[in-house]
Amino acid sequence: MQVVLMILGLALVMFLIFRGVPIFFTSLISSLFIVVATAILTTAKVNVNQIMVTTFVNGISGYFGNYFWLFLLGAIFGKLFEVSGAADAIAGGIINRLGEKAIVPSIILAGFLLSYGGVSVFVAFFAMYPLMLSMFKKADITRHLLPALYFAGAGTATGMMPGSPAAHNIVPTQFLGVKTTAAFAPGMITAAFEMVLVFIWIYYCVRRAKKQGKHFEASASDEEAMKALEGKKLPNFWLSLVPMAVLLVLLNATKLGVAPSLAGGIIAALICFYANLEWKDIWKTLSSGTTGGLITLFNTATIVGFGTVVKSLPAFTIMTDAITKIGGSPLISASIAVGLISGITGSGTGGQGIALPVVKANYIDTGLITTTAQLEGLARCVSIAALTLDSLPHCGLVVSVINYTGNTHKTSYIAAGVTNVVIPIISLCLLIPLCYLFGYA
Repeated sequence: MQVVLMILGLALVMFLIFRGVPIFFTSLISSLFIVVATAILTTAKVNVNQIMVTTFVNGISGYFGNYFWLFLLGAIFGKLFEVSGAADAIAGGIINRLGEKAIVPSIILAGFLLSYGGVSVFVAFFAMYPLMLSMFKKADITRHLLPALYFAGAGTATGMMPGSPAAHNIVPTQFLGVKTTAAFAPGMITAAFEMVLVFIWIYYCVRRAKKQGKHFEASASDEEAMKALEGKKLPNFWLSLVPMAVLLVLLNATKLGVAPSLAGGIIAALICFYANLEWKDIWKTLSSGTTGGLITLFNTATIVGFGTVVKSLPAFTIMTDAITKIGGSPLISASIAVGLISGITGSGTGGQGIALPVVKANYIDTGLITTTAQLEGLARCVSIAALTLDSLPHCGLVVSVINYTGNTHKTSYIAAGVTNVVIPIISLCLLIPLCYLFGYA
């Protein structure tokens, strides 16, 4: 009965998120449901007051404190690229250099570069959207494919690639105490494999849509967005890449750590984009980035708070024992655990925050994983596992992108879902044996 109630609580999270209930209230309502129901309907000894007042709050505050600088500085870094026009310059520069005959790869590459360079997927989307509309219009590609084509570059391999400043890569490497370039060879091979599959799938979707007679039909808001881009003063393309290069070098070639590396990237952005920033509004800009980062962090922390409540119940031990005792490779069972929880919460980093302590308790503390190489393999697998089921239909990013582009799940989710759910799962199936082949398991 306890396990059934836990599953119902997890289903409630998915339902409330899909219905648009703010993440904090989703987490609070679901936590209350699962705790109260367990206390009333089972024989388990559950202290409702202690769990909700202490366990729930400690779960939120713990995650918030651990990843405060990552989210905060990352958001400021992305905000500077947004307001300076540097994100537009990079996306537009790539598209212009590859030409109109290579619209699909240029859009994918632009999203890939922005995301791998440290610009958040939300910021990159709003920067690229007018450019994507213009390119879709020129190539006569149905706007139903806007979400899939955006996710193809910004929402796939960049989050799990070795060296990436994305939270999906930083969180497991920090937690497990390994470098951000952990399991470099298998990670890079898997990322390349994933991008090949992404290109094949997107090209298939575009060709199929054209054969079905689907064309680009601009809405009034589309025309307005495209016009807003005209005549906008942008930084130099190559200069716009410098802060990204600074961030990646500091993060991966020094021992400064995440926060100092992001701070270095911010300083480089302020210098490089000096002529394109409104300095009289600079504190407003930085405050806006700070607010955005804290909101994202709080939302992620609240879902981790729900996970902490679930972890405190006996049913969670039963479920995790079942998963971890599947047998075989710890990489497989750990990936399943992270992927499932990420899918339930609709958040890859939230899923990592909930699952990683359990993974540590079952595999590291018990001595199943002991060497640094094994930890690197585990970190790399966890990073991609969190990027699989996290993009199910109720994912906040997926819902936001589909809605903002004026599409619906019915018209756009299948193409997007294969891009950032099915293909990452296939890629994970390649990564695990590669970790064994290269000695990371």
